Amino acid sequence: MRVARQRKPRQTPAMSLSFEPPPRPQAIVYAAIALLLIVFVVVLPAADVFETPSINPFDGESGEAVVISVEETGREQTDGGVTLVSERIGVRLDGGEQVTIERQLASDDAFAIRVEPGDDVLVTAYEAGGGETAYFIADRLRTAPLWVLGAIFAAAVVLIGRWRGVWSLVGLVASFLVIVRFIVPAILSGMSPLLATLIGASVIMTTTLVLAHGASRKTGAALVGTVLSLLLAVLLATMAVEVTALTGLAGDQEATLQLLAGGTIDARGVLLGGMIIGALGVLDDVTATQSSAVFELRRANPLLGAGELFSRGLNVGRDHIASTVNTLVLAYAGAALPLLVILSVQPEPLGLLISRELIATEIVRTLVGSIGIVAAVPITTGIAALVAGALEARAEPA
Repeated sequence: MRVARQRKPRQTPAMSLSFEPPPRPQAIVYAAIALLLIVFVVVLPAADVFETPSINPFDGESGEAVVISVEETGREQTDGGVTLVSERIGVRLDGGEQVTIERQLASDDAFAIRVEPGDDVLVTAYEAGGGETAYFIADRLRTAPLWVLGAIFAAAVVLIGRWRGVWSLVGLVASFLVIVRFIVPAILSGMSPLLATLIGASVIMTTTLVLAHGASRKTGAALVGTVLSLLLAVLLATMAVEVTALTGLAGDQEATLQLLAGGTIDARGVLLGGMIIGALGVLDDVTATQSSAVFELRRANPLLGAGELFSRGLNVGRDHIASTVNTLVLAYAGAALPLLVILSVQPEPLGLLISRELIATEIVRTLVGSIGIVAAVPITTGIAALVAGALEARAEPA
């Protein structure tokens, strides 16, 4: 008689965020990264190393408020045919105090902040004549929807990336903190914007690459490739800004910054710093991908030498170049879309339009970043090929 064997139910691996402590050498690297962040994000700002001036044109304070009433008190027609609407708006400040705001706006003003009872707004209080405090609605309050959108983004990154996603979010927060706690205060205190950005970018690239991809030879190759490519981009950006005679004052924001700062900030340096930060994010992606591709080729075939690894890795990089450069151009084009729409209706020919500083600045920014991306592929591929090719055939590349 045959006895039927019972099959054990197949166990599927559960999705988990189980954490294993890193080996000792990697733990030392992570500790060094943590110390680096503490110095630049906590210690230097706390030590008042940077003396940042207060730039507040209204000399006022803004806070959250809720609109509780809106009353139209009058309308009048100007000689130009514009209808002016007078309103009395009651708002409840964050502390519970209720104040009344009197304002007048054009009925067809696209920039006017039109409110209704129940709307959350930002209200700025400033000292008016006679020692009285006046209020005006500065903007809408968007905190809640922004937090919700950020939570959705973080959840998606963690769900798909698991622990790598968690560490990438940590790197993202670290990058933001380095910018707002070191780079910006350093520029405001009088440090060269280019120097401040280079120092901050060094901290950002080291932190993000190690946290997102781990402490390994692969990450080390990507880091060296990023440094060399970024230095090349800085050199090209400096030469391009000089040759094209860009002042860094083409946009309204740049001009406003100079006006509020009293002309004490190097506008060209700020322009170069923006180019560096903009290129850095894309360079991190390219160098990490190229280094990973080379080490995976070495893992698949341990007998491949440095030359063959470089050749095959470069083939992967050529495909990556096309998509990444297109991404960078589209990102800049999307940010400058209103400008492109305005330019499309100008009577001047294209050859003259691109000479205007507002357009030339975006062209230089895009081309410098794109050249840095293109250069990063062979540079990082060569470094990764040398490192991976130097490993013994039986060694497991990391």
